[in-house]
Amino acid sequence: MLDDQSRQLFQAWFQTELGKSLSELECSEIALEIDNAVGYYLVIQSPLKDIQLDQHRLRESILIVPELELGAPKNIVVAKANELPLESDGVDVHVLHHTLDLSSMPHDVIREAARTLLPSGKLIVIGFNPLSLWGIRRLFSKRVKAPWCGRFIGHKRLEDWLKVAGLTLEKKRFVQYEPPIHCAKWRQRCGWIGRLLNSGKMPFGGIYIMTATKQTRRYIPIKPSWKSARVRVPPFTKPAAKEIK
Repeated sequence: MLDDQSRQLFQAWFQTELGKSLSELECSEIALEIDNAVGYYLVIQSPLKDIQLDQHRLRESILIVPELELGAPKNIVVAKANELPLESDGVDVHVLHHTLDLSSMPHDVIREAARTLLPSGKLIVIGFNPLSLWGIRRLFSKRVKAPWCGRFIGHKRLEDWLKVAGLTLEKKRFVQYEPPIHCAKWRQRCGWIGRLLNSGKMPFGGIYIMTATKQTRRYIPIKPSWKSARVRVPPFTKPAAKEIK
């Protein structure tokens, strides 16, 4: 279940210069992940009211929100993240955009999202990486403002949660290696730090994007091997002459 106060803080932060640049980067990365997806339903959970994910081949997109808000699009469904009013095995792609960072029950959110997925359906998780410059910045924060009030779940722990939910990790990428500086001029001056970290392909990016696939076990029915019963029938013998008399 999303925390209402943290959700509002994230919405205000995504309107800042740093938040806008990050949301544009994340939306472009999500678009790459769902570019080859074909099907009917795309479900999105995000603190953003107007997350732009229009470039996809899925027929319908549904935005899950915890409460009805002003300026919300028409394709919204008001529901809790851990109690979705969706049928099981019916969603082709499910996107959790910083949903786990704002959830008090992230295990239940992943389990519920996995329930709604079709067999071979995709779950895309976007979250803050604690092992990054953003995570270091969070350590020196009072954690009362966005995005530092988020959970910042480690990617290794998240991998274990995905396995428990019956999902198989297919891809894991890291982006946003630059330090979280609000001023664009200073971000450009410190850009060499991000390029240095990115050159080593180390998992130190501020944002991770994990794509998991729902796997279902297929049971092959085994036919019982029936054996014909062996009944011993005594042979018929001709009566002896003494028995006839």
